[in-house]
Amino acid sequence: MIVERNEFRLKFGVSTVALNLWKDYLSVVRQEDPQIHVRILTDISGPAYTLIVELIHETFGEAEPTRCLLVQRNDWKDFYQKFIPLCEGSHRTYYKQQLEI
Repeated sequence: MIVERNEFRLKFGVSTVALNLWKDYLSVVRQEDPQIHVRILTDISGPAYTLIVELIHETFGEAEPTRCLLVQRNDWKDFYQKFIPLCEGSHRTYYKQQLEI
């Protein structure tokens, strides 16, 4: 399994708006496609105003934007255009899951 971790640095004062935007969008996504697995994390310590979106893929190839189930949705671009203005920057990292107990 591959974990895709997208770390977004949010602008000051928009954390709640950004989190609610993701929650609303993902509630629709999950109802329509249970194969899409997403985890949302927010900072407790470290750099403030951080929102992390983690996606789970069976293979590294599935993380490719042309194959990613979330990015290929018809409503993705509209959602992402609403989210982008809330961000100052982002960083993406991929991890290979070695063990889950």
